[in-house]
Amino acid sequence: MDSLEVIARPHFDKADLAWLTDIRSRRAGSRGAPYFTLVFAGVELEAAAFTKAVRANARDIHPIRFRLRSALVVPETVVRRFHVFLIPDEGFGAILKLHDALHAGPLASGLRQDSPYLPHITVATSGSYETARDLALSLNRRDLDIAGRIDALQVERRTGEVIKPVAEVPLAKAGWFG
Repeated sequence: MDSLEVIARPHFDKADLAWLTDIRSRRAGSRGAPYFTLVFAGVELEAAAFTKAVRANARDIHPIRFRLRSALVVPETVVRRFHVFLIPDEGFGAILKLHDALHAGPLASGLRQDSPYLPHITVATSGSYETARDLALSLNRRDLDIAGRIDALQVERRTGEVIKPVAEVPLAKAGWFG
């Protein structure tokens, strides 16, 4: 099945990006750079109309700075898995407001009603709560402090496991006083 999504691939310093990419590969089976999903699959629009709505909804949103400092275990009850999320302490509200802004107008149908949106980067997935909890505790005992910045959004098309870029939507540039 074909679906469109919106993600943000933040900028991180080189060492943090390498660590995040490595832990996600080893613990979550995720390849590639870490990202925040902002609009999940479910909006039934053609790619051009979808991208136009993303551009309109994100038009006044400025780049977002955030800091990942906390790990949280989140169950996915339908498939009986547990994810370990890194949650932004700083920038949480800005990412949440971006998510809300994106779900206006034609993209409103993509809003998930079954669970609240939680800005996160997944770093692990396990069938065992204890394994996920042990990793989250280990991460929370560290002096975890990963700074990042979101400058643009990516519209992507997913067909099964195949992901193809559709468009990049830069966030608004700050003016003289912003």
